[in-house]
Amino acid sequence: MEDYPIVPGRGLNTRDATEMRHRYLEQIGISVKALAETKLDYELIRNKIESFIGSVEIPVGIVGPLLFRNGDKEELVYTAAAALEGALIASMNRGAKAISLSGGFSAAFIHQKMIRSPLFIFSNLQESIVFKNWVETQFEQIKHKVEHYSNHAKLQSIATFVTGKGVHLKFTYTTGDASGQNMTTTCTWHGLLWISKAFEEATGIAPEHFVIEGNGASDKKVSSFSMMHGRGVHVVAECELDEDVIAKVLRTTSTDFIRNYSQSRVLSQLDGMVGYNINVANAVAAIFAATGQDLACIHESATGILNIEKTERGLYCSLNLPTLVIGTIGGGTHLSKQQEALKIMQCDGAGKLKRFAELLAGFALALEISTFAAIVGGHFAKAHEKLGRNKPVNWLTKSDLTAAFVSKCLNGTLENHELVTVGFPEEKLIENGIIISLTSRINRKITGFVPLELELKNKTGAHEITHKRMLLKSKPLDTEVIKGLHLMAASIDPQLADLLSEYQQVTEYTGCHRKEILLYDQLRKTAPQYIPAFYGTMTDEIREVYLLLIERLDYGQLQLINSENEPEKWTENHIQNAIRAISEIHAQFTNALPEAFAADVKPFEPWNAKPLYHKFAQIIDKEYEDYEWHALTKRMYTLIEELEQDHAQLRVPKTVVHNDFNPRNVCVRSTGEICIYDWELAVQDVPHRDVAEFLCFALPDDFDKTVCENYLRYHHSLQQNKIAWNDWKAAYVYALKTFLVTRVSFYLTGRILMDYKFAVRIFRNAFRMMEILE
Repeated sequence: MEDYPIVPGRGLNTRDATEMRHRYLEQIGISVKALAETKLDYELIRNKIESFIGSVEIPVGIVGPLLFRNGDKEELVYTAAAALEGALIASMNRGAKAISLSGGFSAAFIHQKMIRSPLFIFSNLQESIVFKNWVETQFEQIKHKVEHYSNHAKLQSIATFVTGKGVHLKFTYTTGDASGQNMTTTCTWHGLLWISKAFEEATGIAPEHFVIEGNGASDKKVSSFSMMHGRGVHVVAECELDEDVIAKVLRTTSTDFIRNYSQSRVLSQLDGMVGYNINVANAVAAIFAATGQDLACIHESATGILNIEKTERGLYCSLNLPTLVIGTIGGGTHLSKQQEALKIMQCDGAGKLKRFAELLAGFALALEISTFAAIVGGHFAKAHEKLGRNKPVNWLTKSDLTAAFVSKCLNGTLENHELVTVGFPEEKLIENGIIISLTSRINRKITGFVPLELELKNKTGAHEITHKRMLLKSKPLDTEVIKGLHLMAASIDPQLADLLSEYQQVTEYTGCHRKEILLYDQLRKTAPQYIPAFYGTMTDEIREVYLLLIERLDYGQLQLINSENEPEKWTENHIQNAIRAISEIHAQFTNALPEAFAADVKPFEPWNAKPLYHKFAQIIDKEYEDYEWHALTKRMYTLIEELEQDHAQLRVPKTVVHNDFNPRNVCVRSTGEICIYDWELAVQDVPHRDVAEFLCFALPDDFDKTVCENYLRYHHSLQQNKIAWNDWKAAYVYALKTFLVTRVSFYLTGRILMDYKFAVRIFRNAFRMMEILE
């Protein structure tokens, strides 16, 4: 090829040289627009990469806390872990919880070493033997020579291996807090130059050739030699798991662990597996990527040996990592983000290699335990299954949100204006709720909130340009919601996941992709003051598009929003306004349900899914057995059995209830007006259901009995059909039981994986309200 293309500025990592490369690539039709967006400092990467064009990002999660028994003290430790694999961080955290609740882990740093293995080639075997014998007498001289070229590398030994005309030398060093590949290469090369010259002077024999690496160091490769003799850091972590923790957190038993462990080791030995572990590489790769380690060393660093033994307490578990190639200085460890990740572990800089190795081994052990538990307990496949379909769907994506598309969604609500452009501002907005967050793993379509900035031209008069803020909300299908819940449940208990799928038609999630659209369309006509301004909707069943356009709330014009953990902010006036607002909405549906609602907004009958709610109760009963209020969890079983009979005795009319009416979905405008959103879980039930839930959230712990009674009486006073107080009160008790069995049990169970700070408070508040009413 005569005119081989030359990428400009190959040897330069400067801004100008990088931009030259960008222009060159654009000219030949290669776009690197996304890659080019980087915050890396050119000075810091100057010697780390060539022909720099940009950077890629890997999501980083936090793992921990993990209890570390560090000598004579205990500490809770964390690590950053970079990954693109769903369920990995969650699994590491589950293992960390199991270890911590069982008393933590301890670790031992065995040694640190780095090997270089140069090769000398001679004309015959006899010369090789002479060279071998001579080298073995020259260790001190070689050590003195090589250590002159590094402040950290210390030569520990030289082993010789004759293969015929070739002689391999294994130089073994300690390298301080650096992994040491580069420094040992430099030291060894200068050692070779001295050896070649000195050997010829001493014996008259000149090597025919020598190279810095004869492939005997197992550098970035897995070998039995490294496993036996070590390369990098050798570290061991151990813990002992309590049987009750294995049952509560890992959802399995020590018997299941041992049964599968003993049998799986047999096949691994027959297969010739190097080491024995479940997925150490996942933990090693995640921490390596986050902390600036050499990624090419992941596979050799992950050749661990997991050991499990039955004990009186439960299980003894240890993880042996004999070839962990890591450093806390050098390489990518000095880049700002990688250094910050090391600081999370308190492992940045010199003197921290031992701690880094021990913590990495502890977090890897946590993942081993959790993954093994998922496998033997039947959770593994469920936690990873896609639960998808094979049919191709032309899903809605951000590129579809053009002016023409959004104009169709507006349904003529801005009839005097022409939509010119649609922008996507970057700003804080109402966070996606639990359902949207769970379903985001199911597909790649737009799901949840998308902020829009519309540029509008007035079609009358002066044709002036105006801008309008809106929020597009794209709904997941109800089947996708169930799949998201299934994935979450599978990480907790596989039977719960199965029951969610089995009883999905009985839950409030059925029809959720249509219900919110129906409710907004109705309420914009009858109660627009209590919802975000409604601008339009679009439904396309073939593309699975169910979206609505609503007001994008301005946080600066709100007194309260996302205040589910701040009951102290809800004043008496706020609470009464919320009760009045929802009561006015209830009144619209008490006597007449719109015909369009019948198929999706159904009567809620949770007693038809008793096995599902019994499973929730079992999980809660076990999870919270050490809490001082644990006796209340026992009552959940009774509540489930009482629901159908209590419902049959009700003497109050049904209505459409929000069914998720709490300060997560209710805000207060600066004028004091209530604004209610997220109507996707609406069902037919007693109006008390919304008020009972709201009060459980809005009242503090140990709320005043009289205050609570006043709010309940206030709600009663708003009813047009005056129902006797005792009948009205009975419906509160039923509503609280329904709330506890269905929604609160969900929060308390989900709290195993997510931090629902409010869950315990609303659980206790609901029982206290029942006590007051009964």
